[in-house]
Amino acid sequence: MGSGKSGLYNKNPKVTDSSLDNTEGTQSNKDSVSSNFPYSSNGNITIQGISNNREYFFGKTVQDIDADLKENGYETNIRPSKHESSKATIIVIDNSDKERNISQVQVSSGSERHGNVPYVKISTTNIGKIKIIDANEKDYKSDGQETATLIFRRKENE
Repeated sequence: MGSGKSGLYNKNPKVTDSSLDNTEGTQSNKDSVSSNFPYSSNGNITIQGISNNREYFFGKTVQDIDADLKENGYETNIRPSKHESSKATIIVIDNSDKERNISQVQVSSGSERHGNVPYVKISTTNIGKIKIIDANEKDYKSDGQETATLIFRRKENE
């Protein structure tokens, strides 16, 4: 079901591979990108920015991601997931706005529900949810109810 080359699986009809750079309210210009990928200089993210820099999230701790969010102007609070069986930790954003579009980041070391593969799920105010999965498509288990744009680990030949 993936698009092959990019490792991107997009089930969200509002965002298509051809529109990744044209998401309203975002910047994809390389000059606007801060040193902390995949954020633009104002702390905004795009699906294309995340897809191009997906490795950024692999191996990061909750504290690493939280510190980077703060560097990019976000005010955060860390809490455990409300789901009893979840191993995830949630970084809640207290100051999402037009320029900083992240509303929440979920960091999971993996769960049986999704094939025990680690992932980071980013919820945004304008482009939906994006899940960056530290595995290939065949190792990730989906219940078929995914609403997030899924971005998988790159294939060796990409």
